[in-house]
Amino acid sequence: MWPITVLEVLFGGSMATLAVDILGRKSSFARGYGAGLVAAGALAASLAALVMDWGDSLGATVVLQPVTDPLASLYVVDKLTTFVGFTILLVGLVVSLYSMTYFRRTPPTPFYALFLVLVLSLIGVASAGDYLVLFLFWEGMSISAYGLVSSGRGEVIMEASLKYFLMAGVGSLLALYGIAAIYFSTGSIQLQSAAGLFVGGSTFSQLGLTLLIVGLGVEAAVVPLHTWLPDVYTASAIPVAAVVSGAVTGTGVFALVKVVQPIVMTNLGNAWDLQLFLGSLALVTMVIGNLSALAQGNLRRILSFSSIAQTGYMLAALSTLSAAGLVAVVFTIWNHGLLKSNFFMLIGKENPSVQSSDLENLRGLGRSDRRLGFMFASSSLGMMGAPPFGMFWSEILIIQSLLAASSSFFILLAAAVLLSIVMSIGYYFRVINTVVFGEPAQASPPRRPSDLAAPMVLLGLSLATGVLPFLILGRVL
Repeated sequence: MWPITVLEVLFGGSMATLAVDILGRKSSFARGYGAGLVAAGALAASLAALVMDWGDSLGATVVLQPVTDPLASLYVVDKLTTFVGFTILLVGLVVSLYSMTYFRRTPPTPFYALFLVLVLSLIGVASAGDYLVLFLFWEGMSISAYGLVSSGRGEVIMEASLKYFLMAGVGSLLALYGIAAIYFSTGSIQLQSAAGLFVGGSTFSQLGLTLLIVGLGVEAAVVPLHTWLPDVYTASAIPVAAVVSGAVTGTGVFALVKVVQPIVMTNLGNAWDLQLFLGSLALVTMVIGNLSALAQGNLRRILSFSSIAQTGYMLAALSTLSAAGLVAVVFTIWNHGLLKSNFFMLIGKENPSVQSSDLENLRGLGRSDRRLGFMFASSSLGMMGAPPFGMFWSEILIIQSLLAASSSFFILLAAAVLLSIVMSIGYYFRVINTVVFGEPAQASPPRRPSDLAAPMVLLGLSLATGVLPFLILGRVL
């Protein structure tokens, strides 16, 4: 099945980029474009392998290893996993191509090797069939993301990477304690073993599942575990911020989906404690994310708190413990990944520092370059959920899943999602008003077509998703 092929190709590509980097260390062209082309080729081959195997992956769940041994490591492939894997590889491919134009000939060593290891780990998390595989790839994701974030120089980068390292480490430790408690209670590390923990399970087993959800919530940027995200978005190089926003955060949420999916599939329907826990986290996350974004004057920080709010929306849908909620989450991972990665690439290498991405420093950028202004305006409209972009349908699905739950608590959550969307309109219109229609202090040179090609692809896919949403949803349902 495609996960094994993809993991092998990405690992081989990572080793190949290291070889190119070492052999061509005296050639900036080889280190930049050579390693970049190898990485892009590995991602393209992985994407092709997934697409060719897509039909077989859309049926019933496929287990790639016997599960008779309670400690057997395995991978599971289903519709949701395949679609999330496709999203990760697509965003990774576009960002890798953009990286070659961003870094030109001087990428930080070994950027592309770490980049492929990160994508490999994300695929492993998405396709994990037990807690051991999930945790191992989770650690690979955290370590490679830390390496990418800390690859730059400067006090701000060091502070952001240290905060991420410490918080990710604590999250991993909590998740490990949770996995140990689940194994102690059930005698199994397979994801299905959690299905009955919240219905008739012991207090200790429920505590284990709670610790696991909290630990995984760090990478998903769930409030109050979100404080690392604004610093990482602000301090990282644009390609790093693009892949973290477009793939890492979404995969963190999907890891939570994998934990609760067995509960949904068994149709227990009375895990109210878990629903209340997830719904409360969702409410706090979306409100704090949007209120914080309204108070920001820096575009990167606005985008970071917007991502936190989107995590809240997805948690709200997940809290319904319904198939409709799972589909809404996965569809939002797709739409958020496209638009947020596109947004960061629009900022461009001309604005690498924290200060240069202040809204006042970007004022009138769209007037100097009409193409860039159009893309900034379109991306802002897409992120606030305006039709005809795909995020509009994601928000519709989230609200529908909440209303279908037929509970006053979920009706309250649906109202909170609507209010949060209204708040997001406020800060994204401020981005449009400042960047697109503001009077520039000085004219800036227009972007080269190669700099806009990658974000244009993602923006176009978001538009296509909004126009033909059921073509995409047909692959998930």
